Amino acid sequence: MQHDADRLRAERARSLEQHQARQDRQAHQDPGFYQRLGLETPAPEASEATFMISIYCERWTQADMERGRFSEGIAVIERETVDADALRRIAQDHGMDSPSASDPRHQPYLWFSSSTPREDREYFEQGVHKYYSLHVHQADDHRPEPADWQRIADLIGVRFDHPLQLHHPAHEQEGPDLSL
Repeated sequence: MQHDADRLRAERARSLEQHQARQDRQAHQDPGFYQRLGLETPAPEASEATFMISIYCERWTQADMERGRFSEGIAVIERETVDADALRRIAQDHGMDSPSASDPRHQPYLWFSSSTPREDREYFEQGVHKYYSLHVHQADDHRPEPADWQRIADLIGVRFDHPLQLHHPAHEQEGPDLSL
């Protein structure tokens, strides 16, 4: 019962966030929006990164822990497309802190998970431990590749033991190097 209420509350919050994001995008597409505010129209941005994700929850009761396996797993989010900000927020809300592999080149599939249980009402009242996993099915409309996994890990604050060194444009030094 409580789980259903929590899930409905999370779905409602996500729906409101998506509605607000749509309104923000529409406002910024309105050609007169910036003029009415007395501002200069900004240059168009590059397309926003998108990720198709699922979040799964493993629910461990005391009996499950004694048996060594969980008895209930549910999809909290299933194959939903989100932008980078939403992905960061969702990963933080679900405590993502560990990759499933030590290196983003481990293919064909990786995921991220929480290593500590969520401390919610069920945790304190019934001793139920909930662990979450984040599965990324697509990054920008393609199956994630090692560079995508590294970018996602960097975005959500998860570290690989052997990270990829992504090449970012380096700032060109002007003048001589005066460091000794």
